[in-house]
Amino acid sequence: MKNLYINVSDIETTFSSLKSECQGDLRKNNTEIELSLNDTVGNGKITGFQFNNHILYLTYEVSFNEDTTLVFQNKENEQSLNYCYCSAGEIRHSFGDTGKKVRFSEIQTGIFSNSVGKASHLYFQKNQHQKFTIISFIANKPFSETTDEFTLELMQLFKSQEVEGKFAYVSSHNIKIQYELDKLESPTEDNIAKTILKKGALQLSLGMIVNQYFEDVKSSSVKSSVLSQNELKRIKEISDFIKNYPDRQFDLNFLSEKTGLTPAKLQQGFKALFGRTVSNFIKNVRVELAEKLIKTTDLNISEIVYTIGLSSRSYFSKIFKEKYKCSPKEYQDNKITLRMLA
Repeated sequence: MKNLYINVSDIETTFSSLKSECQGDLRKNNTEIELSLNDTVGNGKITGFQFNNHILYLTYEVSFNEDTTLVFQNKENEQSLNYCYCSAGEIRHSFGDTGKKVRFSEIQTGIFSNSVGKASHLYFQKNQHQKFTIISFIANKPFSETTDEFTLELMQLFKSQEVEGKFAYVSSHNIKIQYELDKLESPTEDNIAKTILKKGALQLSLGMIVNQYFEDVKSSSVKSSVLSQNELKRIKEISDFIKNYPDRQFDLNFLSEKTGLTPAKLQQGFKALFGRTVSNFIKNVRVELAEKLIKTTDLNISEIVYTIGLSSRSYFSKIFKEKYKCSPKEYQDNKITLRMLA
């Protein structure tokens, strides 16, 4: 078992410790820092940036050559709360190397406190593709008059009875968080506008994670606990299939046959992962694609209706207006007007 010790005080210190442990190549720009793993440790990369003085973001897409433990270290008198979302693979966590291990896997979040004497350990098996995001909130750094409201609210969460001291929590499954985190990985130019957009996506992602924590506590049950990991994986795969082929005419029986899940299981899984029924999920995919086509192409409304797999223009106008509060034609005319003014 190989231990990698990571200091989570600030982004520069974090990557300095990662480079020391992984002996990889480090690249920086004004937006983010990226470290490629040395072949002796494994393969993959770690990317991150600093949201503000209190919040760090890192995403790991790695495969280690041997069983590996990430040991998170804070400076003396410093405490952090770490939000870890697993996109691929499986993660185990403990406080110290002898503490009780808890396990979480794809589309789940683990929230763990960290302090001197109560260090969080994350365990990974060798030769396994792992992808996970860690957003660290450093609680003990001083606040100023310009500290944003979002960070102050996170501080209140840290001080609340639920997360005081040594704290560990594993969430129910939530794929919507992954879709939001994916926006943080989209290629960005090295300019201030892209930095602001990235920070906005991070704030929304973290807000979703925190909201899910309170929802889980409120319900006192894991919504998707009756679904196995394999079933959740099949539901995620069929949702991607629907997104890739929105023009196809899907029905519940076809999707049930393709996944090997009963219609009831499909409905249950879509509600657990997306908060929608199967039919509402398909409708939303089509409407969002239509909005994208209006913004990025010169197709007329009838052509867009055909492209997204619908036959009724009036029905399309109805569902589009429900989501975007205007008709497709009004949306398109507004785009043309903005283009002329540019």
